[in-house]
Parts: sequence; C-alpha cells; structure tokens
Amino acid sequence: MSRIKALGEPYPAEVRATFDKIMGVGVPPLVLFSTIASSDRAWRKFTGGSLLDGSLLTLRQRELVIDRVCARTGCEYEWGVHVMAFAQAAGLSKEEVAGTLEHPLRPEHWKEEEAILLTAIDALHDRATLSDEEFLSLGKHFDDDQVLEILMLAGFYRTVSYIANGLALPLEQNAARFSEYQKGMTAKNLR
Repeated sequence: MSRIKALGEPYPAEVRATFDKIMGVGVPPLVLFSTIASSDRAWRKFTGGSLLDGSLLTLRQRELVIDRVCARTGCEYEWGVHVMAFAQAAGLSKEEVAGTLEHPLRPEHWKEEEAILLTAIDALHDRATLSDEEFLSLGKHFDDDQVLEILMLAGFYRTVSYIANGLALPLEQNAARFSEYQKGMTAKNLR
C-alpha cells in the first residue's frame, strides 16, 4: 500500500488520455502514475518532461542510465518496471541487467562507451558532480546535447526513485525483481 492514496477510477478525461498515451489504450496505469496523478499539479509537472522520446540517446543508452540510477538508489520499483518493459528491446542481456546492480562497477564487462556512461552515473550518484576527466570522457562519445540529456535523465530518475521509495510503492506484479538478478552477489556488490 502506497503512503499516498492513488487516484482511482473514473479518471478525469485528461488524465485518462495521458495514461492511454503512456500505457496503451485501456491498460491500467502503473501505481507510480496513478499515485502522482492524485495531485493535479504534481502530475502536470511530472509529465511535462519528454526524456523518453528517443531523439538523443539510443534505447540501450537510455535504459542503462535509468537502470543504473534506480539500482544505485535502491529503487526496485522503477528498476523492475524498466527491466520488464525495455531490457529486451534495448538488447540488454540478463548478465548486463545484473551488471547494473553491481557496485563497484566492473568497467571491463562493458563496451568503453557504456562503461564511461555508467561511471558517470556512479559519479553523479556518489558526488552529485563529474570530475573534469569524467566529463571529458563522456564528451568522447556524446555531444553536448546528449550530455545534457544524460544529466537530465539521471536527475529525473533520481526524482522518480525518491517518489517510489519515499511512498513505499508496492512493486508492480510483472516487474523484474532485484533478487532475480542478484544470485551470487553479496550486499557489498550492491549499491
């Protein structure tokens, strides 16, 4: 049970239209969405961004950012939703998905560009900044618009993690679970 009551049906027409656009017509909204939609202002602010449009980062890059942010913040709710919904389409193997949970990161298990991307996410999580070296490394693989997108995406999903964790949202029924991917890992290897 969430700490804030989710918006129930019947949904206002504008909210239903947004749910249908995000989820598909007639598909029930995620608990995250119906909970945030319980506040008109919060819902408008939350849906105001458009970071999932696929115009600057590949699906794989985007999902690596989101999965790593959610893993590092311990947000099983959103991590599980994204693994369930996008990992296969993003070409992420089960081992790579498990790798998003590992800490410290093992860069040798990733392509150079992905290791740099994931290292940047770790730096943002740990220090809320990038060193000059980390920024220059990102710049070798991503242009300025993409770097801004990465920073905004990481920040947005940290916010999503705060919401999901802070409200103790129940895990979605079919979403992936940390435990499915943590076999053989110790607590030391996580977060």
